[in-house]
Amino acid sequence: MRSITIDVEEAWQTEVARKVVPRSSWDHQPSRVVDATQGLLTLLAEHDAPATFFFLGCIARQHPRLVRDVADAGHEIACHGDGHDHLSRLNPISMLADVTRAKKTLEDLAGQPVLGYRAPTWSVTRANPWAIDVLHQAGFLYDASIFPTLHPNYGIPDAPISPFRVASRPDSPTLLAIPPLVWRLGGRNIPVAGGGYFRLLPLQPMLSGLSQARRDHRPAILYFHPWEFDADQPRLPLPLLSRLRMYRGVGSSTRRMARVLSTFAGWTSLAQRLPELSAVARTQRPLVLSTGSSERQVA
Repeated sequence: MRSITIDVEEAWQTEVARKVVPRSSWDHQPSRVVDATQGLLTLLAEHDAPATFFFLGCIARQHPRLVRDVADAGHEIACHGDGHDHLSRLNPISMLADVTRAKKTLEDLAGQPVLGYRAPTWSVTRANPWAIDVLHQAGFLYDASIFPTLHPNYGIPDAPISPFRVASRPDSPTLLAIPPLVWRLGGRNIPVAGGGYFRLLPLQPMLSGLSQARRDHRPAILYFHPWEFDADQPRLPLPLLSRLRMYRGVGSSTRRMARVLSTFAGWTSLAQRLPELSAVARTQRPLVLSTGSSERQVA
C-alpha cells in the first residue's frame, strides 16, 4: 500500500512564514490554494491515484467549493486543524476547540465523516502526549502526525516506521498512528516522504524509500502541499536559508511527482485501507508518549 497525502494550506500559513506574515494579516493575503489544489487533482486523476487531503478548517470556510470538489473527485477529506497552530501554542482545551471546529466544518462541507488528523508541522511529539487524548475525544480514528525521525523541530526518532498504536500514557486508550515514509539506511531513519525532502534532495532517495517499503511489505505514506506545485507564486520576504528551503524545486515538483506516480502503482487514500493499516499496527507494541501521569488533561 502507498498513499499520497496533501496538507491543504497557503504558503503564507506555514510555520516558516509566521514571522513575516502574522496571523492578523491573513485576511489580506492573496489566496492561491484553489488553483494549486485543482492542479494536483488533475495530476492525481491522470494517474488514477485517490489521495487523502488534510484540510485546514479556515481554508475550508474560505473555499467551501474546493472541499466539495476534492470529495467529489473520490478523495478522502481529513483534518489539518483549524488555524495551522503548532501544538506548542495550544493546550488540551484550545486544541480540542480547534480540531472540533475544523472537523465539523469539513464534515458539513464534504458530506463524509472525517476520520484522520495531521498536526501542523508534525507537532505531535513527546512534549504533548495529551494530544492523543484530545483526538480520541474529538472522535478521530487515526493520527498521521508522528514523524519517526530526528529533527530539531519535530519527530520521535524511536517511533515505529510502520503503522502502530499510540497512547498518551500507559493506562490510556490507544489510537492508530500512520507515520510518513522513511528510508532505513545505516540503522537510521532518513526522511524521504515529501515536502522539503522531496524538493531539495534528488528524487532517488524517495524512490529508494518507496522500493524499500515495497520489499519490506511496509505501507508508504508521502506528503505534499499545494503551494509546492505553484511555480508562479509571489515570494515571501524570508531570510535566505528559509527562502531556499521554501521555494527550491517548486518549478520541477509536478514533473517529479508525475514520475513517482507512474513508477509505483496501487495508490489509495488512507481511509480506503484503514482495516489493513490497523492490522499492521496490531502486530507491534503501542508507543506510549509519556510514562508518568499527565498534568494537563483534556477538560
